[in-house]
Amino acid sequence: MRTSLKILLLLFIFSISTACSSDDAAEDHIIAIKDDDVVAVVKGKEITLKDIRSLYFVEDEDIPIMVEKFVQEEIMVLEAKSIGIDVSEDLEWSMELVFPLGNSGNNEEFFEIQADYLNITVEEYYDQYFKEKIERDAYVNQLINERLDFSNYDIDDSDLIEKEIYDFIASLLEEYEADIEILL
Repeated sequence: MRTSLKILLLLFIFSISTACSSDDAAEDHIIAIKDDDVVAVVKGKEITLKDIRSLYFVEDEDIPIMVEKFVQEEIMVLEAKSIGIDVSEDLEWSMELVFPLGNSGNNEEFFEIQADYLNITVEEYYDQYFKEKIERDAYVNQLINERLDFSNYDIDDSDLIEKEIYDFIASLLEEYEADIEILL
C-alpha cells in the first residue's frame, strides 16, 4: 500500500474515533448522565461514561454519538483479537517514537485536561489511558488492513475507501448486534 494511502487510512481511523458533533443528536439526546453510569454493554462488558471520557474529550451534547463510536471501536478491537491480531510491537513503537511524553505536540494539553479530569498525574494518564487509546487504534487499524484490500486504490479514491470502511464496520455491527446494548 502506498504511504499516502496509509496516511489517509490512519486519518480516517482517527476521524471515526474522535467525538463529532451533530445538531440533531445534540437536540434529541441531551442527557443528564453521571460518569459512573453504564452507557453500553458489549459482549457482557459494561462501558461507563468514564471509560469513554478517559480516552476522549466528550462534550455532554456529544455523549450519544461517542457512545456509538466507542461501541463500534470496541467491536473492532474484539474482532481483531478474535482473529489473532497482536499489536504489541505497534504499541511499543507508537508510544516511544510517535507520541513520546513531553514531545507530543498538541497532545500535551489534552493529557493535562484528561489527567485533571481523572485526578491523576499527566504521567499516569499517559502510561495508562493514552497507552490504551493507542492500543485500541492499533487494533482497529490492523483489523482494517487485514480485512480490506486497498492496494488498488489511489489517494483520489478516498470516498470509495471511506465507503468500504463504513460498510465493513456496519457488517461487524450487524454480526455482533446480539452482543451490543446501548443504554442511553
